[in-house]
Amino acid sequence: MYRKILLPLDGSDLAGRAVRHAVALAKMSSAEVVVLQVIDSEAQILARTTPATIEPLPAGATTAEVVRKAVAGQREAAQEQLDAAAKALRGEGVERVSSEVVEGSPGGAITRAAERLGCDLVVMATHGRSGIKRAILGSVADHVARHTPGIPVLLVHPQTA
Repeated sequence: MYRKILLPLDGSDLAGRAVRHAVALAKMSSAEVVVLQVIDSEAQILARTTPATIEPLPAGATTAEVVRKAVAGQREAAQEQLDAAAKALRGEGVERVSSEVVEGSPGGAITRAAERLGCDLVVMATHGRSGIKRAILGSVADHVARHTPGIPVLLVHPQTA
């Protein structure tokens, strides 16, 4: 049925609720599961940084160096979380698991990864917000569902997870 399932995770309990759905689907169809985490790019960090938010730099350090270290730290932490998730998936009987850490805006990065990796399903959690909360806070899940052409997206609502 499915060959490759993309499972975006962000380390939150909410995102983890989609795991059991991905496991069931992967085991049913012997699919590979790609666990994915999106981290900030250097440009995103620099765009959000203002003089008021910059801590004093160590002697001789530049803002670019600090930002590179921040991204490297995020990448390392994300890979550790994905390694743990992959181990848990294997423990649940999923035979083929791989991981990806990508940089960028979460919605766009997830849709690009799904296409680039040749995934035929995306399984992810949603906060289940509606109305004004969704309008103000936005929705990564909504973006992925609307902008991933030709790839089904299974959104797991927090109350059904």
